[in-house]
Amino acid sequence: MTGLNGSAPRLVKEVDSPAVALALPVPHVDPSDPNAGFLAGLMATAATELLGALASAPSPSVETRLRQIRAWLENGDSYTALDALAKLEDERPDDWRVVWYTGVAALATRDYEAAALSFDAIYDAFPGEPAPKLALGLCAEVLEQLDNAAEYYRLVWSTDPSYVSAAFGLARVQLATGDRQGAVRTLESVPEASIHYTAARVAAVRARLRQRVAAADDTPFLDDLTAAAGQVEALEGYGLDAVRRERLSAEVLGCALDWILSGGRGSVPLTRRELLGSELDERGLRFGLERSYRTLARLARDGEERIDLVERANRYRPGRGCS
Repeated sequence: MTGLNGSAPRLVKEVDSPAVALALPVPHVDPSDPNAGFLAGLMATAATELLGALASAPSPSVETRLRQIRAWLENGDSYTALDALAKLEDERPDDWRVVWYTGVAALATRDYEAAALSFDAIYDAFPGEPAPKLALGLCAEVLEQLDNAAEYYRLVWSTDPSYVSAAFGLARVQLATGDRQGAVRTLESVPEASIHYTAARVAAVRARLRQRVAAADDTPFLDDLTAAAGQVEALEGYGLDAVRRERLSAEVLGCALDWILSGGRGSVPLTRRELLGSELDERGLRFGLERSYRTLARLARDGEERIDLVERANRYRPGRGCS
């Protein structure tokens, strides 16, 4: 894995810790809280609207204050959130919900070591719960303790498949450590019944091919190209929209063209001469890329983007010298 010194591009994008912190499971509202009924009836979802609704609560309670803290974090107002959380910590230092939100706030503000301490305390109190393991996996990942991160993510995913974020986390760590095939297997283990199935399969296609450098006689690369193309075709039946499908097709065809230009054509068996409806040679792949970019141009809503896509299509149009 490349370090953070910029010596090489990262295979995996850096984790957006504020976003993933707020995507962690939200503790259930304590039914004994005096505002439990009020909170259950709240219809607002946007942070600003929610803060306005919470201001109308009959009287503040622990649950309404915790919900406010989360809404401030969602709204990017970390100063107010941390100030309110500090006051709540002074009043209820042993309340596990306060400790959980302390971890969430620390992760959202990139205080990773403090976040890990909070989630570790929750894990000690509730060792059988998957949520603190998931949070600890995330903390380990952003702290670049990748072995620990993989262990936590794998433990959550193997015991509770409803936590699909653990599968994505494990795949990220596997890619970061060079285990490309492991990442593909993890993403492809997301069940068809999951609402995240399509996203996982799209990620699996990209995991097979991203920053892939293949030798001319690299048969495993051809296998991955073929598998990726098959998944793109299959995803159409799972509701993948036209724009994402064409972008994904262009990624697969672009990788195939790079491979062919490196000399890969000679290793293509006679039985595998086509990819996503395009002949598996330079001319065929250029036609395929031109077709994908023209389709994307027709689907583009922005005029500037449409012009850019048409220019890309023109650049890929095969010339007379293409074989």
